Amino acid sequence: MSIVPPEKQSAKISLIGIASQFGLNLTLGFGTLVLFSFLRPRNSIVYSPKQFAPEDKQPPKIEENKLWGWVKPVLKVTEKTLINEIGLDAVMFIRFIKLCQNVFLCLLVFGACIIVPINIFGTYRDNNYDIPSKENPLQILSISYLERTNWFWAHSVFTWLFSLIVYWFLYREYEHYNKLRIEYFKSDEYRKSLHSRTLLISGLPNSMQSDQGLVDFIELIKIEIPVDEAVIARDVGKLPDLVLEREAAVRGLENVLIKYLKGPNKVEDKRPQHRMHLFFGTKVDSIDFYTRKIETTEEVINKLRKDPVDKKALNYGFVSFETIYQAHSAARQLDTVPSVGMRHKSFGAPAVQLAPIPGDINWRNLSMPIAVRKTQRWLGRLLFLALCFLWLIPLGFITTAAQIDNIVKIFPFLKDLLYKHNFIAGLIESWMTPLILAMFVVILPIILRHFSKAQGIITYSETERSVLGKLFLFFFINNLILYTITSTIWDIVAKIKASIDAGYLDLADLKKDLFNSKFLNEIAESAIKVSFFWINYISLSGLVAVWDLAQFVQLTYIWFKKKILSPTPRNLKELSIPPEFDYPVYYNIHLFFFTLGILYSIIAPLILLFCYLYYTLAYLVYRYQLMYIFNTKIETGGVYWKAVFNRLIVAIIFWQLTMIGVMNLKGAHIQSVTIIPLIFLTLIVKLYCTSRFDRSTKYYVPDTERAGKPTTKDDIVDKGKRKEQHIFNVFGHPALTAELIIPMIHANVKNQIKNVYKNSKVTETTEPSRNGKSKSIILVEDEDHVLKIQPVEKNELYIFDKYDFNMGYTSAQSMFERDDDGLERDRFGGSEGKSYLFGETVSTATED
Repeated sequence: MSIVPPEKQSAKISLIGIASQFGLNLTLGFGTLVLFSFLRPRNSIVYSPKQFAPEDKQPPKIEENKLWGWVKPVLKVTEKTLINEIGLDAVMFIRFIKLCQNVFLCLLVFGACIIVPINIFGTYRDNNYDIPSKENPLQILSISYLERTNWFWAHSVFTWLFSLIVYWFLYREYEHYNKLRIEYFKSDEYRKSLHSRTLLISGLPNSMQSDQGLVDFIELIKIEIPVDEAVIARDVGKLPDLVLEREAAVRGLENVLIKYLKGPNKVEDKRPQHRMHLFFGTKVDSIDFYTRKIETTEEVINKLRKDPVDKKALNYGFVSFETIYQAHSAARQLDTVPSVGMRHKSFGAPAVQLAPIPGDINWRNLSMPIAVRKTQRWLGRLLFLALCFLWLIPLGFITTAAQIDNIVKIFPFLKDLLYKHNFIAGLIESWMTPLILAMFVVILPIILRHFSKAQGIITYSETERSVLGKLFLFFFINNLILYTITSTIWDIVAKIKASIDAGYLDLADLKKDLFNSKFLNEIAESAIKVSFFWINYISLSGLVAVWDLAQFVQLTYIWFKKKILSPTPRNLKELSIPPEFDYPVYYNIHLFFFTLGILYSIIAPLILLFCYLYYTLAYLVYRYQLMYIFNTKIETGGVYWKAVFNRLIVAIIFWQLTMIGVMNLKGAHIQSVTIIPLIFLTLIVKLYCTSRFDRSTKYYVPDTERAGKPTTKDDIVDKGKRKEQHIFNVFGHPALTAELIIPMIHANVKNQIKNVYKNSKVTETTEPSRNGKSKSIILVEDEDHVLKIQPVEKNELYIFDKYDFNMGYTSAQSMFERDDDGLERDRFGGSEGKSYLFGETVSTATED
């Protein structure tokens, strides 16, 4: 006896829903692409900010007169050129998208040509050459209605074949990554950087907290490689807060000057004022206030920056060597030293690793004691697990709304309303529900990023990889496993309720029916039916990708900022900086789609078509975005690939376990046993790839090991260039070494500065900039203080140059996190939760 009554109306809604969603997505997507192609050449700041990059980093020029002229330049650029222009991290992301596209193309060919015909023919044979009257006719393409177990030999064979195809693609990609990684180590950019031949040593005992103590530590553990330079970190005290306070004052002065100086010959009648405290504070002259704040904080900063060696030593430091090979060789040896290798099991042993890029360092977390860091990491994990369970509340709502049929079964009074409006009901089922899920997912990375930062991770790139790990695990547990389980349970409960109400099932027979093979088959059918929700979700995500390409939010924001507000020259320069590409979010969503596609590749092959179409579109979209729009925040040389590879392995094993479970539910017990060896084979592939490639991707290894002698061009560093990179200047805390920013004004109002500072001596001079060019500087001299102001010409407003931009940081320290005040707190390790907008003493002041 079947517990499922026929429901033709629900089938009609499912078909209309899928068709309407696909049609709507196709229409909106194509329209968005046309609109993007029209807007692109007319809004270069939004759609091609990288054109302002240095010449060797600029993307290829695009024919602006052609509507689709952007497609060919995006697709024809070689990989070697891309690596030079956008970096290895971006190239590996594009290669990952291409990998998924190729995998699903191969699987789609077999799925469409062999598996689907088997499923259709088997369904006809098992149902006396009739189409089953079920809720979704598209399920005939899946294994839902196959009853004879002999059919599942084909699915077992294709599980093996699909696994071997994926193994082959993964191995080839890892092998290619290995080659690219070796070339990355040999690149001029890497070889000339100081961090490539430097080690970071943290968790030092008090007896070793000195420059000489670092050298003694290297000698103590018998690393027979001479140290070139060593520097212990120093306590900077309140200096980071002072630097940020001064930066806030500079921005405040720029904001009031842009409003006060209306033109070359026009100023406001009254000088700007603001209150020292909210509502009832004393009014002060804003220009004078911010000028004094800049001068006083700069005086204190310069005083505190003198003689850094006199400051208290911290528990970490940096050691550099003559060559890259020596540094990497030392790091490899230290991996095997017991006292260092056991650092994860002992709070007292120092931790040694290759030094990260200086701008990648989270200075606040770096000085954290190892015991505190371990405690915070475990606390972060517990908070993450709590979030996973709390997320079940919105997930339960989404599960309920996922299928109109379930709503009708539980709430029969809605039946007439929904079934009389098939198009609306289908649209709600197939389009609105995935959209609600996508909206919930938007806020998730923000929450997880806060969790990861609070765990004491010492680099931002590692923090981002931690976010990727949490996102994938969260999606895997909540959005896949728990959603599938809850959807299946809900569907079964709804079917039982409907069957009892319709007289198909008696309560007295319920217990017996729950354990018969027919009911187990119903469980498998309900689980397979969830695939159509994910098909809708992937289809909607294709539209979201096109909207992402169109950058409507950024376009509106920049228009509003430039036309409605009064942007300062610094604001305009910031608008021309390419936005940062969010690797954890983009990697995770595509890993999730890969997991979904491979999971249903055999049991519901229709999903393969949507996966292939999505990755084909994504390849074009994200290739353009990484070439012309987005920038990599911190270049790691493709390190994300290892995290991605491990999660692909998890997805494959989960798929193979699912196939074993589904086949057992369908009664194909013998066939399920044949899949078990694949799990072990997957682990072997994982171990083989990591053992073969990890050593050469983690450390630089010359073609011939030479005990550290720099006798080839791969080992030699230009000594003249190297001597310019003193370790303290590069790895010193940025609050000690970063250049202080100066106020910027538009060049056409520079003559008005004399009217602004009537009691001061105002002169104009030139100073050399970091890129060797000269820049105009206005000096405002008042007694013992000199305020520097930089006039910016109109043609300099959109120059994307790390030196011309003059934001107060060197190239190595240009990776920062911006807060709501426009300040880079984490770059200097500023205090959490502190507002610098009006300075420390007037943090709540407002303009009146």
